Amino acid sequence: MLTASGVEAVQGRPDIVTSYGYAVFGTLKYPADFKHLDYANPKAPKGGTYRYAETRSGSFDSLNLMSLMGTAPLGLVSIYDTLMRRALDEPASRYALVAQSVSYPRDLSWVEFHLDPRARWHDGKPITVEDVIFTIEAAKGLVTPGLKRVAAVVARTEKTGPRSVRIYFNQKNNPTLPTVIMDMWLLPRHFYAHRSVEAATLEPPLGSGPYKIGRFSQGRWFELERVKDYWAKDLPINKGRYNFDIIRNDFFRDQQVAYESFLSGNSDLRFETGAARWPGEAKLAAFRAGWIKRGAIPYDNAAYYLGLVMNMRRPFLADREVRRALMLAYDFEWTRRVLLNGYHGRLTSFFSNSEFAATGLPGPGERALLETVRAQVPPEVFTTPPGLPVGGSWTNRRANLVKAAAILRAAGYRIVDGTLRDKRTGAPVALQLVAYSPLVDRQVSLFIENARRLGIAVNFRAFDSAQFRHRTRTYDYDLLAATPLFPTAETPSAGIALMWGSKAADMPQQLNYPGVKNPAVDAMIAAVVGARDRTTVVDAMRALDRILLWNYYAIPFQHMYPAPLGEIPITYWDRFGRLEAQPRSMFPFPSLDTWWIDPAKDARLARERGQ
Repeated sequence: MLTASGVEAVQGRPDIVTSYGYAVFGTLKYPADFKHLDYANPKAPKGGTYRYAETRSGSFDSLNLMSLMGTAPLGLVSIYDTLMRRALDEPASRYALVAQSVSYPRDLSWVEFHLDPRARWHDGKPITVEDVIFTIEAAKGLVTPGLKRVAAVVARTEKTGPRSVRIYFNQKNNPTLPTVIMDMWLLPRHFYAHRSVEAATLEPPLGSGPYKIGRFSQGRWFELERVKDYWAKDLPINKGRYNFDIIRNDFFRDQQVAYESFLSGNSDLRFETGAARWPGEAKLAAFRAGWIKRGAIPYDNAAYYLGLVMNMRRPFLADREVRRALMLAYDFEWTRRVLLNGYHGRLTSFFSNSEFAATGLPGPGERALLETVRAQVPPEVFTTPPGLPVGGSWTNRRANLVKAAAILRAAGYRIVDGTLRDKRTGAPVALQLVAYSPLVDRQVSLFIENARRLGIAVNFRAFDSAQFRHRTRTYDYDLLAATPLFPTAETPSAGIALMWGSKAADMPQQLNYPGVKNPAVDAMIAAVVGARDRTTVVDAMRALDRILLWNYYAIPFQHMYPAPLGEIPITYWDRFGRLEAQPRSMFPFPSLDTWWIDPAKDARLARERGQ
């Protein structure tokens, strides 16, 4: 019998649960007979084209999202299905998609998926157990971190029936591990029989999702075409979603050109990362006529982390006291007032806007975890709340630089002929600051000047998307500016080891940009991954945040958006329909999959702009 949590015990096996969904902690929001998500409109009309300007990567030279080779558009995720799909209005719950149901024992040592017999690839072939096993095997190769984490948690796989597959994990009692398998993009074994999953290619891959790749021009734009006979279009998790016939992504290296494209009507929506233009926009005809609207999307997930990452693979930056001194050289208050028009708040945590952010002194649960690594963490972790230097005035800036100079002197560094000398080699200290855009130069201009006053030469270099990606994959930088680190999920799992774990520091093409190799960090990651209850997860994540902050691995910049934490300002052409209820986590800007073209608004806009 189905319980309130949406699970049932298998007859004769009370230790095994079978369900239409899976909640990492707590219970599922939607019942077994739910018809659609609260933020999706089942009556939404289909049709039209949604145009999105992609500025994060600037270009693409591959259509293989799985490969580490080349640069593939992130928007291609819409061509893939997963075993289960996450609901974005509740924390960490998944519902049936390719897997019609899921079974697992109470100790979570394995999970078994029962595939929907209706599931099909775009070429009409059924999705099979062999495809699931093939995908897991492919995760062991040179693939993207999103797929690589699958291999990190799986011990073995077993076909248990014509449409059933069991995945055994390499540890028990970890409620986050099933989600790693539920979220993996499924790959067709027959398609890759004579192709490599690891190769960069412009051949459109075969998927099974709501869209397929249509026309494209390498590096410039691509279109996704709605699959009108998509096998899962009427499943409750999908009903009322994926409403545009065409999704077009145009790529821009220059933010100003992307902005002009939006104003001319060649893209439909932009999320705002700066507010300097807002006063002038109010005078534009499109804004005064109401053709372009501005609003805000609330979000509950952790904020993207923007900051200046210090690469500890470099001996000079491996010194915590050096990183502490450089932290004092960054004046956020000046940057906010002069460059950001006062709109942006500062990030104070690696997990801002989440319950994982460390504040005040450690609570009892945090402290118990931290006591196990006391000898391996700075003493401030126990005695001092996390905090950041305050600038904004010449007096404060000078005091911070005096303190920074004293820290460097106490650490054994000396100024000779106006330059700081490396105490190991005696050579002048010179650092290269790498960025993905020349516009970052303004953000770090005062930092570079302040570093010069400390005797440290910082040379700024901006690279195109291909060169920048190569630099980050090979960790070829001293300082890495304004790289948005992916926000931590509401239920962190093995993936956080790819960002902060010691093993990832020595592996190319991972996300551990600072090169963190800290046994205390590894211990907190292990506590998170092995947690059996939500309280332990929160305590371990806060302890992790505290350790990261007091080791000064990065200098935090501003909230990515010119709004309070938890809000994303958006500007869009008024041609869309949408429900008041919206996804509260990881809003899908590239696909806008719960919005639709409103025929009346679209006609009005076309008529009035034509005049």
